[in-house]
Amino acid sequence: MASKASKEIMKEINEKLLLRGIYSNEGIDRASLAKLTGLSPATVTKVVGELIESGLVAETGVADSTGGRKPILLSIQPKKLCVLGLKIGVGYLDYSLTDLFGTALISERRLLENQTPEEVVSTTETILKEWNGLMGESLLGIGIAVSGIVDSPKGVVKNSFLLNWQEVPIAKLISERSGKKTFVMNDVDSFALAQFWKGDVNNHKNCVFITLGVGIGGAVAIDGKLHLTGAGSGEFGHMTISQNGNRCTCGSRGCLEAQASFEVLARKVFSRTASSELKELYSSVKATETSEMHYLKRAVEIDRETTIGVFQEYSEDIGTALKNLINIFAPDYLLIGGEALEFSEFFLESSIDHARRNAFSSLADNVEFDIDRIGEKAWTLGCIYRVIESELFAVRR
Repeated sequence: MASKASKEIMKEINEKLLLRGIYSNEGIDRASLAKLTGLSPATVTKVVGELIESGLVAETGVADSTGGRKPILLSIQPKKLCVLGLKIGVGYLDYSLTDLFGTALISERRLLENQTPEEVVSTTETILKEWNGLMGESLLGIGIAVSGIVDSPKGVVKNSFLLNWQEVPIAKLISERSGKKTFVMNDVDSFALAQFWKGDVNNHKNCVFITLGVGIGGAVAIDGKLHLTGAGSGEFGHMTISQNGNRCTCGSRGCLEAQASFEVLARKVFSRTASSELKELYSSVKATETSEMHYLKRAVEIDRETTIGVFQEYSEDIGTALKNLINIFAPDYLLIGGEALEFSEFFLESSIDHARRNAFSSLADNVEFDIDRIGEKAWTLGCIYRVIESELFAVRR
């Protein structure tokens, strides 16, 4: 006879299996669920009844009959639970509270000049108190996206050069204050997961994602699944593109990020422009995404010719990086995202052309190049889905 513990495990497995089936197949009926999951009709009826009673699943209509009673359709009730997502950027924190389908209930950006772990935890605690009326007891968990090398299973930021963090157990720190299960992901892994959830990636197997902005990051999907090692896979910003180039925050020289970050672009404009306004404005530029982007936008307005020249050099560096990624991974899909898309007219087409012309043999011929269409919310959507995946669909061991 099965032990009580094994019965509980089986019950949880069945529940998670059916939840995933209903979540992934909006408006599915019980008979179709049984076929999809391989569970018996009796088990499906029993477990679905319990899920309806909990309020997480509801009967939402009927399908056309093929003979006999019309099948009753089932759907997840997305507002039954909510998830808090946090993107820790350079100089800011982006918070987003969503329902189970990723629809934002409220979003807010908080600016921080000195992003110590304690300040991030304290600000998050404040947000939770302010938004308590929206979430109450329904908060499923918290997802965090942060740049750098992240040990997701342990919830630790091993090393973030942009934030100057080393061995920060950020998930534990926030979980202890909030009382909620907290997950942490590399920000570009989160961005890439959002593309699978809400973007147009699902028809592709081998994908490369690169994000361009104040920093440069990447992620890789192999056979339709994100390649996650916890050891810094996808650190595209630290590939060497100039042997004796600029010193990088990582200590090396000539990294892509050291040659093509927003900081470098702003510095090049400053050194080459004849505009006294841009010279003066540069003195107020801070090492934050918002500040550097503002300077580059003003540079386009004030000294377009110089700024376009800087972006032409940028396009070659990015094109070289794209060529390298194609040669290494031979993807069928390559998506470009990040804040630099604000300036896409000045570099994107030529970067892709450079990559196509210089990639090895015919490797670039079948690559579909694409850009992020989700926008800034992609950074938090991925880690929000990570919470949903873990808490609703994964069986605890």
